[in-house]
Amino acid sequence: MTIKEAILVSLKDFPKGALSKEVYQNIIDKDIFKFNKKAKTPDATVSANLVTMAKKGDTRIGRFKNERNIYCYYLSEYSKNIGNIASSQTQKNTISDVTFHERDLHPLLCCFLQHQGIMAKTIFHEKSKKDDEHQKWIHPDIIEAKFVEQTNTISNSLFKAISKKDSLRLYSYELKRKIDNDYELKKCFFQAVSNSSWANNGYLVAFEINEDLKDELARLNHSFGIGFILLKANPYESQIWLEAKDRQIDFKTVSKLCEINPNFKDFIKSVEATLTADETHFTASKAALENICDKFPKSDGDIQKHCIDKHIPTNEEEFTEEI
Repeated sequence: MTIKEAILVSLKDFPKGALSKEVYQNIIDKDIFKFNKKAKTPDATVSANLVTMAKKGDTRIGRFKNERNIYCYYLSEYSKNIGNIASSQTQKNTISDVTFHERDLHPLLCCFLQHQGIMAKTIFHEKSKKDDEHQKWIHPDIIEAKFVEQTNTISNSLFKAISKKDSLRLYSYELKRKIDNDYELKKCFFQAVSNSSWANNGYLVAFEINEDLKDELARLNHSFGIGFILLKANPYESQIWLEAKDRQIDFKTVSKLCEINPNFKDFIKSVEATLTADETHFTASKAALENICDKFPKSDGDIQKHCIDKHIPTNEEEFTEEI
């Protein structure tokens, strides 16, 4: 018996459909298939087979999304049972698509950027001084720092001594859930231009965007230098469509943001302490900076749980290896 045949046998016990992990557990519980003892993730193998069968149009099975926006699989012979369930879940998913908040995406973006060696912190606009509330397009959503380090302590010390300013890059990000048309793109893009004017690099980030806007994005990027990132539910699959152009730090705007927002001030203060620390204290200073940065999910399981808890739409393929 092959794994695919074992999957089909297991699915006979689920006339209303089942998650891939339920299919796997049923295979184990009923001893339907003997996995190789050296196999480290047999559950992932079952999941990957289900995904592959569905994507390649295997007529023996079907799938639908449940209320948590995760795929459930079923035998085609059970289609009549599934019809009403799938229709009901589609309605629920349409509702859930609008329930997650923009800030629910911050941990995913921070996870992606941390993988690039960039430390990130959310700037809470509501903490700014009340007399500056009218200045809507001055606060970035997320700010970040990246220290350019050399291969050893001696070369790193020399690099910092010769060109300390080049050993630090500051980033600014404007994050949006969805950009659907040209009007929304222009509004979001120029908000990113305004909010990122102080940083070395500025980016607009969107969880969903109309791909017909790619050419206009490229034109705006060429003219104004703001980059673009398409954020995915699995952040490691996020795509940098357009790189941001390098700029000099605008210290007048940095000073203004430090005056009106305590989040921004604390971050810049900690960045400065790390940048000016000698080699003896650099690691401790950097650890202190990381401590005030955003926390984010570390494992694929934690990322998937965050998406489920926050009702962030996801596809099972984003967390499953193909085979």
